[in-house]
Amino acid sequence: VKEVAVPAVKPLAAAPAAPPRLFEERDLLLDGVAHLNLAGQPDSEEKARSIFLSLIQRYPQSRWRPAAEMFIRLIDERDAFGEMSRQDRLLVDKTRTERARALQENDHLKKAVRELTEKLQSETAALTQENEQLKGDLQRLKALEIELQKRERMLR
Repeated sequence: VKEVAVPAVKPLAAAPAAPPRLFEERDLLLDGVAHLNLAGQPDSEEKARSIFLSLIQRYPQSRWRPAAEMFIRLIDERDAFGEMSRQDRLLVDKTRTERARALQENDHLKKAVRELTEKLQSETAALTQENEQLKGDLQRLKALEIELQKRERMLR
């Protein structure tokens, strides 16, 4: 039996261990993202923002810095959008209130105009009737004056 030479097997070299710092940077980023996923809980976005800021401050040269900065910008923009939405709702509520007040004032003014129109019509009718009566009285006075002049001529 012929012996076959078995080449010596080199033990596998262990993969170089990543520096703990790299894991900590990544863990900070993942922790911030995890807080963002808890959006229903109070202050979750603020906690995530502070974690991202911590990553940027502690590891300014980190490869995760751009992602952390982007998350911070997105959180800030979402907060700004939320504030704008709140202001929009306030403006809508204010507009509705002002519209309701304007409609109520409009109804009140319509009622006042209607009352004034009715009053004007009744006063116009009364003045027309009085004017007709005065015309009649004036004609009677003219007739009486003519009669008086005729009598005076007869008496002379």
